[in-house]
Amino acid sequence: MRHLLHNIILTAAMVCTLTSCHGGKSPHTHVQGDTLALRYAEYLTLIKYEDYTEVLIHSPWDKDKLLQTFTINDNPEFSRTISFTATHSSLIEELGMLDALIGVCEAEYIANPRIREALSAGRISNIGSAMTPDRERIIGLDADLILLSPYENASTYGNLESLGIPIVQCADYMETSALGRAEWIRLYGRLFGKGHEADSLFTAIEAQYHSLKVLTDSIPSQQRPTVLFDTQNGSAWYVPGGRSTMAQLISDAGGWYIFSDNAKSGSVPLSFETVLERGQQADIWLIRYNNSRQRMCLPHLGQTYQPYTLFSAYQHGNVYGCNSAELIFYEETPFHPERLLHDYIKILHPALLPSDTLRYFHKL
Repeated sequence: MRHLLHNIILTAAMVCTLTSCHGGKSPHTHVQGDTLALRYAEYLTLIKYEDYTEVLIHSPWDKDKLLQTFTINDNPEFSRTISFTATHSSLIEELGMLDALIGVCEAEYIANPRIREALSAGRISNIGSAMTPDRERIIGLDADLILLSPYENASTYGNLESLGIPIVQCADYMETSALGRAEWIRLYGRLFGKGHEADSLFTAIEAQYHSLKVLTDSIPSQQRPTVLFDTQNGSAWYVPGGRSTMAQLISDAGGWYIFSDNAKSGSVPLSFETVLERGQQADIWLIRYNNSRQRMCLPHLGQTYQPYTLFSAYQHGNVYGCNSAELIFYEETPFHPERLLHDYIKILHPALLPSDTLRYFHKL
């Protein structure tokens, strides 16, 4: 494993030391790199040099700081990767590099059939919770790369840095645009020597997204349905922030998200009363849930919590559910926002896609 560390150099400093992996030359001093044109990603910069790419991941929580910098050789040798998220695990599979995936966190939430098959066959190991992974199991897997999602003020990741395994902090989930997050495909492809394939994949995603978005661009504000998300979870109702990719997707689908004025990009915990006050008259209610036993139906939703029946969308039967237990929703949609945009347009403006069917959602 240790001989592979030259493929990626991770530091917490503002500048990455490159001489150790480039034969003593100083590429920043003698070679001019070309910054690749990223059109949507706010927190990622890729600079191409002759035989490697420099990566700068910007902090989503402090625009004046870098989260990390590192370099990737043009022919990286990563073949034993651990992914802490189902989303990145599925992208690795889509890039044709499933054999390079040896460990995942929280396997019980993975729906991708090829990854589940590999888990059952023992080719991929479950290393436990993403917040408290099994260090001994990670050591035993002899991994040469870890992909994980960073969190604000979380710097140690359970002291994983002490293992000497390169870590990539996948901050894509903090992007505020759907295409911005999807554009990180270009980084992940380069980690596995699939840069050209990843660039082509993103180009196709971008083209399809814009071909759908143009359908709703001219819809006047008074014809844009208002949209409510999800349900109460314990004492809080978590809703997407107004600067989240979900909020932007609803706007691009020709709708109004009821919390679009919220300045957060992540999930926002609210009280039931706050959601009821703002969302009682919402036209459409979209619910993402996980139930391995059965699909949600409208009567069951009302029986689960009687105050749900107070919402206009419930009373008019305009509630749509997505059961992530039977679909690869969370694995697929972050890097394929065009597929989710299609569903949202079909729900909000069915006449625009009259012969199409829904991929993720079903009407309750």
